[in-house]
Amino acid sequence: MFRKINNKILLILFAILALVAVFVYFYDRKKGERSFKSELFKVDSALVTSITIYPKGKINEFLKLNKTGNNWEIESKGKKHPADTSMIQNILRELSRIIPERVAGTDKTSWKEYEMTDSLSTRVVVEQGKDVVADFRTGKMSFSQNRSRQSYGGYGMEVKSHIRVDGDVKIYVVDGYLSMMFNDNPSYYRNRLVARIDKKNITKLSFVYPGDSSFLLLREGSKWFLNNQPADSAAAEQWLNSISYLSNGEFADEEAQPFNYPYYLRIEGSNMNVIELTGAIDTAAKKYFVKSTFNSSAVFGGTSANLFNQVFPGKNKFIETKKPEKKKSGK
Repeated sequence: MFRKINNKILLILFAILALVAVFVYFYDRKKGERSFKSELFKVDSALVTSITIYPKGKINEFLKLNKTGNNWEIESKGKKHPADTSMIQNILRELSRIIPERVAGTDKTSWKEYEMTDSLSTRVVVEQGKDVVADFRTGKMSFSQNRSRQSYGGYGMEVKSHIRVDGDVKIYVVDGYLSMMFNDNPSYYRNRLVARIDKKNITKLSFVYPGDSSFLLLREGSKWFLNNQPADSAAAEQWLNSISYLSNGEFADEEAQPFNYPYYLRIEGSNMNVIELTGAIDTAAKKYFVKSTFNSSAVFGGTSANLFNQVFPGKNKFIETKKPEKKKSGK
């Protein structure tokens, strides 16, 4: 009889413990849901009108990306330049799909470790019209190996960014390169295209240089001619490949520029607008400058001569070299 009572009591105790366990599980789950946000902010990439970036460690300095029609421009220190619209669109796509994966830090004591203090983090404010839809800081990035899947940075590499939303002391971990997308250099966001050409449409290239070094390249069918003489067509095609999608990240807008640009290239063809590129060399400062009608808002150049030499090659580059005739072997 006592054994039956004891068994009954044990069953009741087990039932109570089971109920307590279920209660604790759902309580902790609900508590976790309250303390862990499933969404940090909501950004509609089609409605965003501006992104303001406050660089880390630079008090009262900022740069702003403003939408102008279908394009974007970068504003910094009172000056405005066309931005790389495709880059801005990539940033907006990343912002629109940010999902917090976990909490890395729960209070201010963890801010320094994850580079989330005012001096170590980059602040980003996203606006849709007059409404601020996101105000956050990005900090430390972390990299880890993951053999189970292909992820950012190639097979087996996981890249995570740390983020803190304004008004929340917690630090969240999100997937991807978010912390690398916001740079304090305005040139990072600018339109870097010098020229974009469909080379098959090009029929005429006029190179006008100082002195008597000017020359003309004409295409007839698949052949190129240099000043009406057969040219090295392979060299001409190779050079066209190098400038058909030409970009450069070195801008010279903010410094003194030459008044005269004596180097000139005119690119003409069918089904295309004429593109003109001009160049200059500041021999005293050892600097090189290039301007293009394809991106008339920018002046490219600096101490490197690479872009200048690429756009303004010498005539010898296209001279056809005759292969030596093979001697006939005697009997």
